[in-house]
Amino acid sequence: MLNKTNILVIFLFFTIGCVTVNIVESDAITDETIPTSVDSTSETEIAEIQKPVSVESATNVNPGMSAGIVTPSSSTNANNKELIPSQNTGINDSRDRYHDFFGCSGTGTVQFDQSPMRYSDFISIRPYGHLSGAHVTPIDHMYFNPMDRTLGRDAYEVRAIADGVIYYINHRDKSVDSGKDKEREWRVDIAHTCSFHSYFDLLTDLDSTILEEWEISKGEKNLGWKGISVKSGQLIGRIGGQTLDFGVYDYEITLPGFVIPEHYNYERWKLHTVDPFPFFRKDVREALLLKNLRKVEPLAGKIDHDVDGTLSGNWFELGTNGFDGLTRDKYWKGHVSIVPNHIDPDAWMVAIGDWPNANTSSGADHFIIMDLITVPVNVTKEYGIVKYSLSEYTYCHVGDSSNCTKGISSIVPDKQLLATHTRSGGVGVLLAQLIEDRILKLEIFPNLTADEVHSFTAAAKEYER
Repeated sequence: MLNKTNILVIFLFFTIGCVTVNIVESDAITDETIPTSVDSTSETEIAEIQKPVSVESATNVNPGMSAGIVTPSSSTNANNKELIPSQNTGINDSRDRYHDFFGCSGTGTVQFDQSPMRYSDFISIRPYGHLSGAHVTPIDHMYFNPMDRTLGRDAYEVRAIADGVIYYINHRDKSVDSGKDKEREWRVDIAHTCSFHSYFDLLTDLDSTILEEWEISKGEKNLGWKGISVKSGQLIGRIGGQTLDFGVYDYEITLPGFVIPEHYNYERWKLHTVDPFPFFRKDVREALLLKNLRKVEPLAGKIDHDVDGTLSGNWFELGTNGFDGLTRDKYWKGHVSIVPNHIDPDAWMVAIGDWPNANTSSGADHFIIMDLITVPVNVTKEYGIVKYSLSEYTYCHVGDSSNCTKGISSIVPDKQLLATHTRSGGVGVLLAQLIEDRILKLEIFPNLTADEVHSFTAAAKEYER
């Protein structure tokens, strides 16, 4: 017997089955395929498009760190932007979920009561999301710019921002970008609880007491490694002549703006990057924000710009194993990102891991999109082919176009900076077309102008999320 529900289902099935879609395939650019109106989409709107889901905050807080515990909901970051619960941390969801974080205990967040560096020792903080060299996708750590780089290595102290356990130490003797030998740098990861960590890198020196304890086992569990306990304000190492990397990661949070989290297994912490500012004690936070180069929300920057079905975000060349790449020494070669500038989010950037005839040691490069017609987050497969002119770029103070520089490490961050293309900095053209929601066709035409580029060639490549 057919009831009313059965009849409705059959009718809907028949109706949907009869719909036909005509798709015209063309690699040629016509006036119709390039929008003529200027549109814009802010990072706040992007966050709304990503539609995160809130979760309950953790209740199992490390009892050994109860003093100064803060309890903002684990479903929000500094700017009350909702985040989604962790779906793919790379760690088993069992009692041994955090077994790699040697010596940690408890979960949840803690208050940071120390700046990583003395306020007088650094001039500015570069927020999350920068593009540079091998970092073709937005960078998951901040940079503390030292006050005077001419003082050389080991000029400034770096201290723990809260009690915790150093669970990972590693050193680097080669440049990531070029592979050439360089003076030793140190990375240190600290678990304040099992789920809430801070990170330092590019340390030019490791404190001798920490180094001596680490050298006993060099981090090998079978040699007795159990981590190294540290107190808030304890000296971790020194920095000089270059920036200090700093990041905070909450493994109970997963950012919503990575369409396929599994593609980031090589750097699993990236998915859990959180704004550190709300976790600092108020007076420390206010002092740090004064030195922050970004003056618009989210003040810490943003690294997850994937919006499914649009051009916005990270892309990986088909067959290159996602973010991990095919080889460790050039893992970024197949990477592409099309994202807002990390300081001026109204400007959009393009970074490519294998820029043709690159003059960089990494083979990668990044540029600003000139004369933006259609914002990448509004480009869908229905738009057809999109053409962007790319340029070198510079930063100017708001209201002062005569005061511009690309090298912002020495800028006193007292005003908002605007990113803009340089007058004679054109470097080429990018053609892009979403052929499926998660498949991108892309080609770079170096040293050509928009009027000289009309269609894809056999050199075009395809990318996935």
